[in-house]
Formats: sequence, C-alpha cells, structure tokens
Amino acid sequence: GHPLMHIDIVGHCSRPVSDSGLPRIIHHPSDVVVRVGSPATLSCRAEGNPKPTIQWLRNGQPLDTDKMDAQSQPVVLPEGSLFFFSVIPGRKSQSHEAVYACVARNSAGVATSRNASLHILAFCK
Repeated sequence: GHPLMHIDIVGHCSRPVSDSGLPRIIHHPSDVVVRVGSPATLSCRAEGNPKPTIQWLRNGQPLDTDKMDAQSQPVVLPEGSLFFFSVIPGRKSQSHEAVYACVARNSAGVATSRNASLHILAFCK
C-alpha cells in the first residue's frame, strides 16, 4: 500500500546505468548568504565511471584550491563540496563573494553544475 514509494523505487532501479560513464552532477550547489568570518559550504556531488574529479569555477575562472593558505582559500572536500573556513569580503579578486560552479571531469567527458552565488553579509552595528 505505498504506491508512491513503489514508483520511486522502480524509477531508481529501472533507470539504465549509462555505459559511457559520462560524469553527471547529482547534487548541485545552491546560493548561500553568510556572515563575514563564518564558514560556508557549497555542495557538489557527481557520479561517473571512472569516478570524476571535481574542479570549481569562480566567476567562470578555474579556482585555485591548491594554495597552502587554507584560512583564506576554500578547500575541496572528498565528495566534491567546496568548504570555506572563514568567508572574507575584500577586493573583487580576493573576495569570496562570487558566482561558483563545479565541473566534474573524467575520461568519458565533462559535466558542469548550475551556478550558485555566495553573498557575504557585513556586520551591522
């Protein structure tokens, strides 16, 4: 007597797994609004065969997450999400306030997520 659950399960199980192994974004990032100095996470999960690598774009440009300064540079978590220890405003090039997207890549192809904006709330006195 759970027809909706039944349909959902059938829908999940009957969907053929793509032989091509093309990457597919299964969790897109969403817009976030964060206070200055607070942590923030932009979610991204992808599947594919072989397992895709995740790269993030900031305002359309590849984001360098390999720098050692983790306090100011966001890091890519193992599942692909982008984590900011402490969001900072600042000059346009350094500010974390931007539009982000994640790109999943493997030998079969590339998939790009929807764009997500990170907005920073200034402290109010």
